[in-house]
Amino acid sequence: MDIRNLKAFIVLAETLNYHKASQILHISQPALTKKVNALEAEFGALLFSRGPGGTRLTDFGQKTFENAQKLLGHFEQFQIQVNHDLQDDAPHYLYVSSCFPIYDSGKMEERIFLGRKEKAVLVLITGLTFEQQMNLLNSGLLHIAIVPLPLTSSLMPRKIFTEKLVYLFKKGSDWFRHFTELSAEMASLYQLIDMDENDIPIDFIDGINSFSIYDNSMNLMLKTNDIMVMIELIIKRNGFSLIPEKIIRSIPSQYLDLLEVLKTDMEIDFGILWSPIINYELINEAELFSSLIDNV
Repeated sequence: MDIRNLKAFIVLAETLNYHKASQILHISQPALTKKVNALEAEFGALLFSRGPGGTRLTDFGQKTFENAQKLLGHFEQFQIQVNHDLQDDAPHYLYVSSCFPIYDSGKMEERIFLGRKEKAVLVLITGLTFEQQMNLLNSGLLHIAIVPLPLTSSLMPRKIFTEKLVYLFKKGSDWFRHFTELSAEMASLYQLIDMDENDIPIDFIDGINSFSIYDNSMNLMLKTNDIMVMIELIIKRNGFSLIPEKIIRSIPSQYLDLLEVLKTDMEIDFGILWSPIINYELINEAELFSSLIDNV
């Protein structure tokens, strides 16, 4: 993905005016259109619609706009820190991405960096899709990615670790009474996979890549990487989700008091991927991070 095309999309999404956006970007309107068209071709979906009412974001465009702003923010932060790295006394930044907050970043940073002579900073990025993580890894903008297995990537995991899965739903809801009636065997992920797909309309495996929230009819309400959005839907809409157990400690206590957690026999494997382009100054930190990840 060309970051310049992403910047052009964001400016146009903010102004919803090709003339204004092209002036801000200091490019011609045909050049702006070309950049937007290139992104749409890459995504395989329209970002904007044009009609008598003017230029408007499509539903997909609106969601992409929000994610693009986050991604561009991380990229700009990376550029600033790269410039700092060029200075002799600047710290080294280890960029790590995870689809979920499955470890305590504060404890991890303490274990890795305190007491070391080298100046190093752990930067955790969450909320990126698998495709975004792979693009950033391959370009060297990201050093380590923690992703669910199996992989659709040529990169081989440096380490594999296993996480328990739990159900999360509103305290006192019918879901709790329903699930507690199920034995651990009946609740196992493998049993669900063996069942006819028409009987179980829930894609549990794909849902592990993001928070998938289901309603009381077991219909998918939303997939999101935002933990607070997931919590709000579970509490206000009486939904439920299946998540890695370690995510529970990332939920604020005032919300956790309103939720029930049901342990299962289900597990999921995560892989630690390294960028093929990683600075030699960060090799030791990357190896130490990879060795500690499943114990923090």
